[in-house]
Amino acid sequence: MMASTLHQGAPEPLTPKGRNTAARILDAATLVLARDGMGGATLGRIADAAGVDKRNISYYYGSRETLLVRVVQAVGEQMARGMEETIGESERSNAEVLWAGATSEPELARAYITLLGGSAETPEIDLALTALKQAWLHMISSRLAHAGHPDDSREALAGVVLALLRGLLIEWTETGDGPAVTAALERVDALFTPQPG
Repeated sequence: MMASTLHQGAPEPLTPKGRNTAARILDAATLVLARDGMGGATLGRIADAAGVDKRNISYYYGSRETLLVRVVQAVGEQMARGMEETIGESERSNAEVLWAGATSEPELARAYITLLGGSAETPEIDLALTALKQAWLHMISSRLAHAGHPDDSREALAGVVLALLRGLLIEWTETGDGPAVTAALERVDALFTPQPG
């Protein structure tokens, strides 16, 4: 899967060493982005964190923007995996399942928030974030349908749930887990229960 999102000039297929290097660069980009923000996620800092030469980033990803698009995709993939892992756990509420996916890897969550706040000047990253948003909305809408919400209200309600979860994710990246997050998730989960009417 990694090879399909690498730079066009990257070797195909990658050797085990090449896959390892590309993965280290991706992990380093996520870490630096979460730690230093959009402006601080320079190729030099990413290369230093990965323990590679800057030319390796160009070799595997082509550009900083392409690498950051891959970070967005990795965020989405990990969040989806986290949700899939908890979806069968009957004791978890809808909001808890979504939340578990969003927070399963804190650095990815921080990188996602950073990208949301700093991608306005980068169309490639905006497109990747839009695709991730649509995937989230679809997942939330599916859970709303399963909970019994009628078709005509699901789209708007999914947007509200997503906005609340994003806001809560910002709070969580600043303060961590605690009673405020738990209480907010209970309120979000209440939105999954159709109101008579």
